[in-house]
Amino acid sequence: MHAIILAAGRGSRLGDLTDDTPKCQMVVGGRTLLDRPIEAYRAHGVTDIAVVRGYLADHITPPGVVTFDNPAWETTGLLYSLFCAEPAMEGGFFISYGDTTFDPSYVGLILDALADGHPMAGIVDTAWEEVYEGRDWHPPEQAENALIDANGDMTDVGKRVPGDGSLGEFIGLLGVSAEAAEAWRAAYRELVERIGLDGEWGQLGAVRKAYSSDLLQLLIDQGHKAWAVQVQGGWREIDTPEDLALAQDAVTW
Repeated sequence: MHAIILAAGRGSRLGDLTDDTPKCQMVVGGRTLLDRPIEAYRAHGVTDIAVVRGYLADHITPPGVVTFDNPAWETTGLLYSLFCAEPAMEGGFFISYGDTTFDPSYVGLILDALADGHPMAGIVDTAWEEVYEGRDWHPPEQAENALIDANGDMTDVGKRVPGDGSLGEFIGLLGVSAEAAEAWRAAYRELVERIGLDGEWGQLGAVRKAYSSDLLQLLIDQGHKAWAVQVQGGWREIDTPEDLALAQDAVTW
């Protein structure tokens, strides 16, 4: 099984902190945002790791990791970056965001869920509102939420999910089985062939700008199951200087 870390963006909301340093190289608790998931994956036996680069790609050279480049990183979104690493989807894969740090044990929780027969499994924080305390520059309205049904599966995922039902925040860490990986590839291929990269679709209005959660939602709508691995806390997204400062105390893993 592979892991794909999406780290192409600049992180413009971090201001001059990313003038000479990619967002994924921000340091939290003495380690970079990129080193942290790499260590987490390896600790759980996931050693085939790919990083999708974009902004300042030549600054991102982690040892023992395969890199894929998104030359259109300025005008494309997470989904486009993900498919820059399509060869790494073969046989099943993890997705995680290059600006998010998480408790390493969450990789193990996902592996357990996949071993139990769930075709997809993602981390959903049911205490998600606590993560937004003190984040004036990144309000909870910007959360990538998930609705969870009575069986424990995600039914709606995205930044404009209605706040009724069992709600949490999907932190972007998702495991996809080998069978479900083929569904991801087929769905994206069909989407691009049918409406094109500039076709109107997804939360940001075009396929090329879409989030990876847009395709996850499409697959859920088609009947593919995505198990919500429910946690409380244990993660941080670094999107602003305020986020970076708060994370120094909040991140203990």
